[in-house]
Order: sequence, then C-alpha cells, then structure tokens
Amino acid sequence: MRIFVTGGTGFVGREVTRQLHAAGYKVRCLVRDVERAKRLLPSAVELHPGDLTDPEGLKPGLQECEAVVHLVGIIIEKGRFTFGLIHLQGTAALLKASADAGIKRFVHMSALGSRPDAKSRYHRTKYQAEQAVIQSGLDWTIFRPSVIFGPGDQFVNLIARIIRSAPVVPVIGQGESRIQPISVRNVASCFALAVGNSLSYRKIYELGGPQRLTYNQIYQIIAGVLEKRKKAVHIPIPLVKPGALISELLLPNPPITREQLILLQEDNVCDSTDAVHDFSLELLSFEEGIREFLKP
Repeated sequence: MRIFVTGGTGFVGREVTRQLHAAGYKVRCLVRDVERAKRLLPSAVELHPGDLTDPEGLKPGLQECEAVVHLVGIIIEKGRFTFGLIHLQGTAALLKASADAGIKRFVHMSALGSRPDAKSRYHRTKYQAEQAVIQSGLDWTIFRPSVIFGPGDQFVNLIARIIRSAPVVPVIGQGESRIQPISVRNVASCFALAVGNSLSYRKIYELGGPQRLTYNQIYQIIAGVLEKRKKAVHIPIPLVKPGALISELLLPNPPITREQLILLQEDNVCDSTDAVHDFSLELLSFEEGIREFLKP
C-alpha cells in the first residue's frame, strides 16, 4: 500500500514516516523543499514537490495512493500562512483531491482541546477541520494529541535550554494548568497502526501520556533530569501580553504569541483508554522519555 503523507518533514511527521516505512508501507511525502526532505527522510520515501494550499498540485501526488495521513498544522501564524488557510482550506483541498483520486482512507492529525467554542482560534480551526473530515464521506480516523515530546521537539528542548542558561526559570502565569505530555513514538505508532486498522474507522481518539502534570511539575522534572537547581519566577500573564504582541509583529519566529498565552491557561488532559486498547499502546512516562534525549 502506498500512503500519501503531508507534514512528513516535521517533528511528528518524521517519526510517523519512519514507522510507516518500517511497517512495510510505501510512503510518498508532500514537500515544499525537496533538498531538505532528502536530508530528513529515509531514502526510500518518495517526494512529491507541492504545497497544501495548491489543490491542483496535490492531484499528481495522490495517484496510485490508497491512504492519506494528514499531519500539516501550524501553531504560529506567519504572513499568509494563517490557521484558516492551513487548517481549513488546506484540509478541504486535500479531502477533495483525495476523493477525486478514489482514496477512501484518511487519517487526520488534530489537537486536544479542539472544540467549537474554544477561546483560541487555533483550537476552533482545528475543530472546523475535523468537521470537514467527518463530513467527507471517507473512512477517517482523527487523533487529538496533547503536547508531544521527543528528540527535536520545541517544548522540552526549549525549556531545557532556558534551565541550562538562565539564572532563573521564567514561568508564565501560575504554572498550575495541567497537560498530559505524550511521546512522539506513541503518537506515531497510532498513526502507523491506524492506516490498516478498520477498528479505528470513523473514530476520534484523544491521546495523552500516563501522567497529568502541571507546568510547574514539568519544569521540576526537566531540571531534575538535567541535574540543575534553578529558582522559578512566575510572570503574570498581563505583563507578558504586550511583549507577545510586539514579538508577533516584529519577529519571524516569536518566542510566545497571544494564542499560545490562551493555551497556557487551559488544562489539556484526556482519557486515552480507547487508543491504548485499539492500538495496544504502552505509554511512555514523561521522565523516562526525556531521559532518552536530555543529558545532564
């Protein structure tokens, strides 16, 4: 079976692509930068140059494919690449192109917290994309992961850099919101196993690790693994908002955005029982997982 993957060169996409390839699938990735993709992906992976925002360009890549794994998403808007364009229009274009190509199987990456009345546009557009998938008539599966960690992530590694270099650790807000960090290996395993698992057809799975941790606990665990003792300094969110706005306007990769401030104030936890059962998952604990790639 040949599978068409979007977002294959991203943090999660590289591990999904690796596991699909290891499972014996032929993988074809939609890529914008072919040379970069060659450096990041296994040599056996087929590369289709194109852009999710160009519906006509998708069609040749979908030929001879039997399933689609759609991973593309953004957490920060840049120029024309808005949540609406990527999450909504991009997903709609891919769904139509998939149906036109006769593809029935569609596995979709969403996000935990996606809902119609969410405060963040990120979660609202993720929910609207889910609705497009559900109404497509395809044999879909939707995954909603909590925060994903692993080698090369922009979550644990960012906090680790701050703990290593800063005299104190800045914590935005009270740090008591809870998340359920899940290993990228566990998430990728779900995608790789779902492709051929009819038990997962037309189901939404929420994915979280085995622990519900506050941000304060996460900082403590990372500092412990790094064998660093650093004092945490809590910064009230109203004091951070002006800096977030300025960084959005002036920086290509802002360290924090107003959308992310909204997300930091919400719990992001779930019940992963269905996924554990249907995919025989052995969830990796947060501390055990980060010890694999963080060194003191």
